[in-house]
Amino acid sequence: GVRRRVGVVSTGTDAGLAVAARRIGTLVCFGALPVAVLATMLVVGLDTDSISADFHHELYPQTEEMLAGRNPYPPPDFDPTVAPNFIWPPAAAILVAPLTLLPLGAADLVMAAIGLACFMAALWIVGVRDWRVFGVVLLWPSVAGEMRVSHLTPIIALLLAFAWARRHHPVRAGLYVGAATALKFFVWPVAVWLVAIRRPVAATVAAVVGALSLLLVLPFTGVGDYARSLMTLGRAFDQDTYTLFGLATQLGAGDTAARATTVLAGAALVLVTLRTGSFACAVASALVLSPIVWLDYFALVAVPLAVVTPRLSAVWLLPLATWGLTGAGLGIGDALDIARLLVVFGLVVGATVWGERGREPALARPPAPHQPAS
Repeated sequence: GVRRRVGVVSTGTDAGLAVAARRIGTLVCFGALPVAVLATMLVVGLDTDSISADFHHELYPQTEEMLAGRNPYPPPDFDPTVAPNFIWPPAAAILVAPLTLLPLGAADLVMAAIGLACFMAALWIVGVRDWRVFGVVLLWPSVAGEMRVSHLTPIIALLLAFAWARRHHPVRAGLYVGAATALKFFVWPVAVWLVAIRRPVAATVAAVVGALSLLLVLPFTGVGDYARSLMTLGRAFDQDTYTLFGLATQLGAGDTAARATTVLAGAALVLVTLRTGSFACAVASALVLSPIVWLDYFALVAVPLAVVTPRLSAVWLLPLATWGLTGAGLGIGDALDIARLLVVFGLVVGATVWGERGREPALARPPAPHQPAS
């Protein structure tokens, strides 16, 4: 009898220790580790003067120029490889204008903090309540690295999250998608998603807002010149970004073949978006068709993933395999680097699209009116 009692106590103690170990491991992996990684990013960024680098060297000074009434935009034949490039859409300058009231260094830190807050808010808005998901997303290189560049990706993620949450409100959904497009034109395929879920008014509002935002360049330069400048920028970097075009050209394909492959893949995703109403395919097609895609852009995939997988699962861990990749800049990586990133996020998008199966009718229908109890 003594042996049995000891055995029961021993077994219960072992189980308790296992539970405690799991809890401690969870706290370390999804709580302490993300904080340590972000703190390291901050320290390294401060030591190397690389916190919010693109905001620091491009968007902040461009906004100051525009507020002073001076034309910051380069001519269409400028050399984008000679930084900085004052080529941000005017809507982006309007958005960050209040930050120019702060000294540049302080504005850099505020911008980085805003980015992290926007990523977390985007996940919350689409339904994430599992704290472990917030922790693992902060470990994604595309999220943690955003504080070193500040490409406005977190704000776009927040706008897309609002668009999904307000998808049954035509004007609001359209305004959110239109605002996201005004900040970064490459997200225009999300407007196709609005068409697919039978929100033509929202899609129209998004298109109008995006188009009208281009007119904001008129006090400084012509719309045509600005469009040509964007094309010049794209041609300068498109072979060195995380795209199918970049992968194909680095594998030796000619520009024509690489571009045709990219357009066909993007068009296929747009068609799938139209047929299925897939939010994930809309975001993926934006990434495929964009001439320039830096590492942080892939953080946008977290928004549709959170819609279908609001609790921690293995798919949330996949982007951790992209650690070690360069965030942005000329010569960001070889073909293997680009292939690794595209495969990882291809799997994430694929899992998200699979999770959307059966949810499309719910996406297309407005909420049922409340029926009073009889």
